[in-house]
Amino acid sequence: MTDTPLEHGRWTDTLKRFGEPKMAMMLILGFTAGLPFLLYYSTLSFWLKSEGVDVVLIGFFSFFGLSWSFKFLWAPILDKYDVPGLSNLFGRRRSWIFVAQLGVACGMFGIGLADPTRNLQLTALFSMLLAFSSATQDIGIDGWRIEAAKDDEEQTVLVAAYQYGYRVGLITAGGLALVIADFANFNTAYISMGAIMVLGAIVFAIWDRPSGLKTAAAAGAAIFIAGLYGAFEQLKSYVTEGALGYQIASIGGLIGLASTGLLLAVFAYFLVRALRETSPGQSFSVLELGKGLVSVVAIIGLVLAAAIVIGLSVPAIFDALNLQVSRNDIGKTAIYVAAAPLLLAACFIAPVRKLASTSPHLQHPGYGAFADFFWRHGYIALLILCFVSFYRLSDIVMGLQAKTAYADMGYGAAAVGLVSGFYGIWITFIGIAAAGVSALTLGLKKSLIIGAVVSVAGNLTFAWLVNQSPDSLTPLFIAITADNIAGGYAGTVFIAYMSSFVNKSFAGTQYAIFSSAWTLGPKLIGGASGYLVKTFGYTDFFLISAGLGVPAIILSFFVNSMKADRDAPNAEPEKATLAPNPS
Repeated sequence: MTDTPLEHGRWTDTLKRFGEPKMAMMLILGFTAGLPFLLYYSTLSFWLKSEGVDVVLIGFFSFFGLSWSFKFLWAPILDKYDVPGLSNLFGRRRSWIFVAQLGVACGMFGIGLADPTRNLQLTALFSMLLAFSSATQDIGIDGWRIEAAKDDEEQTVLVAAYQYGYRVGLITAGGLALVIADFANFNTAYISMGAIMVLGAIVFAIWDRPSGLKTAAAAGAAIFIAGLYGAFEQLKSYVTEGALGYQIASIGGLIGLASTGLLLAVFAYFLVRALRETSPGQSFSVLELGKGLVSVVAIIGLVLAAAIVIGLSVPAIFDALNLQVSRNDIGKTAIYVAAAPLLLAACFIAPVRKLASTSPHLQHPGYGAFADFFWRHGYIALLILCFVSFYRLSDIVMGLQAKTAYADMGYGAAAVGLVSGFYGIWITFIGIAAAGVSALTLGLKKSLIIGAVVSVAGNLTFAWLVNQSPDSLTPLFIAITADNIAGGYAGTVFIAYMSSFVNKSFAGTQYAIFSSAWTLGPKLIGGASGYLVKTFGYTDFFLISAGLGVPAIILSFFVNSMKADRDAPNAEPEKATLAPNPS
């Protein structure tokens, strides 16, 4: 990690890269990655609260988010093993992404068909499938992005395309879904989102066929224009009807809507063509397609079966042992479990540090990423993981109950979708832009300190919000503005910080370790968020969640000391490839 200014390539070369077909695919992948997050994370919480589900039970739904925290455990499977049938058709990396995307869609369909007031267990089951499949999709997308980039500069451009698509996915899930729910119902909203997810999966599966690139480009352009259309529609809510600004926004919105419709028609045309084509190196047959579909059903069925077994066996074991566990006990246990990985890691640092730089253990495909990180950093790695775990803790814990607070205050689904879903996501870009300027002018260390402070400040606005009247949207706009700008700033500098520790030889799995570390503690502790609200009320809950960010502020002053004392072993990174069947 360094605080020196970043070097830039020529702007013309960088802009040209934005026109490459793979950028359209990163828009699609970003969109499909962002779409399920809020549907599991906060939109579902709003729905459950609207249906009268106890706030404590809603908090427990966050435990399914542990899928993102433990995804490093099955990440090597996606790197090493093929999907029967599908890998021969699409390649290993793309096949796993395709399976994960269909799993996400099935989760959305399942939640949409379930009734939380009558089938809360079924809702929980499909929520688990949605979270697990989404985490698996993230593993595949990160790996695909790393393999697709020719160099570091192109990696940056791919990330930029991914971030835009991701934000549009969040807008769709956090805003459009609530608007659909307000005019129809939540069931229709989730089923609609599932259909969109299936569409994205199909696009990614065929993007490298002769007409696939055109299909992907049309879909990517449609997503881009749809995002601009949403921005123009949002702008209309801030200006007086009939004013010049309103007319400009209306014209821009109509152009955006018409352009989106035209691009969707182009997309449909090329999709039909692509489905009838084969790309070089691919051999399609009914048998392979059948094996692939069976594999999809088997994998999704296995995940659902595992969820059912766990859901039934844990209470049965407690009953057999005559253990009476309260919700308070679950919250305390979550904190212990969150600390367990650090304690386990501490036990292995000493023997790992004794390994020679040529040791095969440091290059092992299964655990080499773990060994490499602790071999290079030693015990300072524990401080790094502590900092990573605390940095976004307050944001995530607070966010689990934010929309339930909106519902309890009396805000409707459409109002929340408008302010939180549409406006909130777009205002985040101010924080993102500010983080970029800050990192270049102040350096990463000072930017991390600022990010930790503004995160706490942003969360404090919610303690103020819940004491305001819901008759006006102004307090909601103020709180959302403060929190989203702070979150955009802190999130951007935080990703830059985590990326600085990644050994490119283990880019996918090692980044999964860091992303797992920063979500593990928040998800576990966040599971008790409902209990905290029930016990202390919303005001004190938001004050407590803000206080969880104080350790991050303290640790951020020492980030320059959290450096590796050894260079990475001289291991040749695996060659990136976009071939149909990467090895």
